[in-house]
Amino acid sequence: MSPIKFVVLTCGFLAACDQTPPIVVEDNLPLDDPRQQALVMSECAIYYAAVSKLEADGLSANGNPTKDCPVEARARAADINPMVSVPSVTPGYPETLYQRMIARGIPADMAADIAKSKAFWDLVAQRDSAYANF
Repeated sequence: MSPIKFVVLTCGFLAACDQTPPIVVEDNLPLDDPRQQALVMSECAIYYAAVSKLEADGLSANGNPTKDCPVEARARAADINPMVSVPSVTPGYPETLYQRMIARGIPADMAADIAKSKAFWDLVAQRDSAYANF
């Protein structure tokens, strides 16, 4: 098989595979810990809000942002509109969350706006609080 044909077949195979990153699972919190479950619900609420906003604008995600999200998170309010004054995305969890949004199919421009939203920074604070009380 020629190298070019191999590369084309490999790329096609990888594109067919689901590469959606999993919803955050914090290593320091047990899976059945209510704080862990609350973090997943908050993150998923952001994804559901993003998908709704994309659909309202006649657009779609590049993947399936809500994959593995509990359906109950759809009903949870998440204000993903950018705020006027926000901190910049910093290394650590904020950067991880921002990159995960893009990896799950949220368009980069929308992810940048969400990273300036109340829902995003509330989730960052919620995660920090969960660790502070562990």
